[in-house]
Amino acid sequence: MERLADVAIYHVTTNEELIGSIESLECIMLESLYQVNIGNLRRGWVAGRRAISVAQLMGLHRSDNQTRYNALDPRTKYNPQLMWLRIIILDRHLCLLLGLPQGCTDHSMATEIRLANDCPMGRLERLHCVVMSRVLERNASKPSCPDLAATRAIDLELQKAAGSLPSKWWMVPKFDRSATDLQAVFWDTRRLVVQICHYNLLNQLHLPYMLRSSSAGSPSEYSWITCVNASREVLSRYISLRSFNRIAYSCRTVDFLALMAAMALLLAHMDSRRDGTENLLANQYLSDRGMIEQVHENMNEMSRLNSDELSAQSADLLKALLVIDVDNEKRRVSVSEAGSENSNDLGLEEEEGVVRVHIPYFGIIRIIRDATTGTMHRDEVHRTPNTLSFQVAHTADSHEFPTAFAHHDHQQQQPCQNTFSDLGISLTPSPPTQSGYPELAAGGEDWAFQGVDMAFFESIMRNAGGEV
Repeated sequence: MERLADVAIYHVTTNEELIGSIESLECIMLESLYQVNIGNLRRGWVAGRRAISVAQLMGLHRSDNQTRYNALDPRTKYNPQLMWLRIIILDRHLCLLLGLPQGCTDHSMATEIRLANDCPMGRLERLHCVVMSRVLERNASKPSCPDLAATRAIDLELQKAAGSLPSKWWMVPKFDRSATDLQAVFWDTRRLVVQICHYNLLNQLHLPYMLRSSSAGSPSEYSWITCVNASREVLSRYISLRSFNRIAYSCRTVDFLALMAAMALLLAHMDSRRDGTENLLANQYLSDRGMIEQVHENMNEMSRLNSDELSAQSADLLKALLVIDVDNEKRRVSVSEAGSENSNDLGLEEEEGVVRVHIPYFGIIRIIRDATTGTMHRDEVHRTPNTLSFQVAHTADSHEFPTAFAHHDHQQQQPCQNTFSDLGISLTPSPPTQSGYPELAAGGEDWAFQGVDMAFFESIMRNAGGEV
């Protein structure tokens, strides 16, 4: 299959002599989808940008219908506006996943006329397309107070968009392996994927505020709760889909979104005692953990059945994170072995009261037990290169993750020490290093996470520790 695809890409989709026909644009769109579904998000993004360029040359972006293309087969019927919409939706979706700027700021797909002429789910997708653009615009700007106002406005847009569909539409579709109506299965799968995209948008919107120190009832607490609920919705739908459809190269982006949701939910539980308040998530901890464990099992099964690198590495990452346990009764975070696994197999090390959990692509989670101070000197923070450090509420535990996306602003070192709040979480980036990273457009075999992990933590870092 891969060899055949390579031949088609070489002779058709990258052949500039064929540019101009609507069929050539369709082939480029198919290449982008193919790359995404086999886990090559970056190559899919590059192909998508090629599709945007060709579509713009054809005039598909114009609202006056002044298009300039020819059809190789006159019997073929195409909807140029719909093709443009699909190209832009995929581009913005990948930009959010990879932390890249959008290729076009067009919002014309959500005009009243075009919304009125589409089906209910189509209208929701058009509104999602505009919301993705606005989230990307916010992310491209420097963090500032207007960010919060923009976030509130976008959140209201998503609420309004969700309300355009009946309540029952939002229920998790039930899949039956014995179903014979394949068309019904297709539309249920489409509905589930659109639902996941909606809840992922809520996550993407509020992640920058999820770990901000805040008081009860503050905007950042709203973001924290929204991320928790959205992550649960994503994970429940992932379990439903992957319990039914275990083909790795089908609905590939859902696997990336599930991994992000699981990480967000685990981080939220570590930060569940915000500013000394009661733990709002205490009663949901076991059920949330059980759901993440089920996601881990599904990923393991996907890896076993498909020899899939993304599923294997995602399962390993969740396995490493799941050894971190939140003890709500004792108000602390601890590290325990999962089942009868040897601690070395999980990448666990312990010395002088410090537990280090090694996570592929993320570096190290470092937990300092029974720490008595919320102050960490900068040389301690930089002891492990290329890491993020943060503390969990009431435990003064320190966690480290890698980053390759530290901004210039963050590199201006403030005082000689970094003081963390005793309550909540604070993040401190370190200067990035270029060694050890795959090629920019490396495939899923060489770079399973494709940089989605780095984009996730860049979003988490965006406003962490700031004042609302």
